[in-house]
Amino acid sequence: MIKGSANYFFYTILIGTIILAGLMILPILTPLVLAGAFAVIFAPLNRWVLKTFFHGREKSSFGAIVTVIILAIFIFVPLALLSFTMYGEIKSTYLYITDATARSQVIDILNHTSESISSIMPGTIPSYSFESLNLVAILKNIAGWAISHMDSIIGSIYKLTVGFFVMCLALFYFFRDGKELRHYLVNMSPLVDSDDNHIISKLEKTIRSIFTGSIMVAIIQGMLTGVGFAIFGVPSPSLWGVVAAVAALIPGIGTSLILIPGIVYVFISGSIGQTIGLAVWSILAVGLIDNILGPVIMNRGVKIHPFLILLAVLSGLTFFGPIGFILGPIILALLISLLEIYGSSKK
Repeated sequence: MIKGSANYFFYTILIGTIILAGLMILPILTPLVLAGAFAVIFAPLNRWVLKTFFHGREKSSFGAIVTVIILAIFIFVPLALLSFTMYGEIKSTYLYITDATARSQVIDILNHTSESISSIMPGTIPSYSFESLNLVAILKNIAGWAISHMDSIIGSIYKLTVGFFVMCLALFYFFRDGKELRHYLVNMSPLVDSDDNHIISKLEKTIRSIFTGSIMVAIIQGMLTGVGFAIFGVPSPSLWGVVAAVAALIPGIGTSLILIPGIVYVFISGSIGQTIGLAVWSILAVGLIDNILGPVIMNRGVKIHPFLILLAVLSGLTFFGPIGFILGPIILALLISLLEIYGSSKK
């Protein structure tokens, strides 16, 4: 038992050591947090692997390795390929915009669109000339900003490699020793064990609800948008698919912010058949996902307003960079869990 001055000395050293340990872990905190989130989200996959290939064992090193390999093949590798594809598309868009012929084509398309809308609704929407609008300079600045940031991301190969290795290694241990880690955290916490278990369970349920009910639906809509754009001839389908995934989180509007301009682009390009095809694809393959699949998944978990999820994603992207698309909702899940625990403790 530590008493008197030794008590203060001990806790001073303890707090100082915790701060130093936190500073040491800080550079790899992002992959560790991501590994924890993936371990929660894909825990059913790990249980399926153990049940199918390892006779239902509760713990298996080989089972954890198999689960990590499956995730690497079907999730991590495609994400890496998508990042490089987006980089190429952004660079191509930048080169296209800076070309003199392309600049005049962009202006012509905008003028033609304005005239078409004005002819459909005469006297309501006047025709507007984009000759005086320096839209190309704006687009050049946006594309240049994107390229400069993508260069910094792609250029940090060492950091990305180390982070990916740490995430996979941590994910392996979370899958294999997750129950022991949870038991250790509960024992170390000064709270009552029932409160600790309730907080952890609520956090896990909230993370699953956010990701499967909103993020996963948005990702599926973004993928289908990109596929539709690729099929019907819209340039840079991967880039617009990612933008559509973020736009899908906007309540009430969603992917229409990207799909409608895409349909207009195909129409202006002169292909009526492709225009109808993209419109049908947008309604059936993209729109119905949000109206049918989203509510079904959300009803199985914690209901969170989509506007809060959108704020979490945008704030995460601003604060953490590209990885904030995942970290933002995780922090939101933790906040909601703690607020609900606090609210229940006041009753």
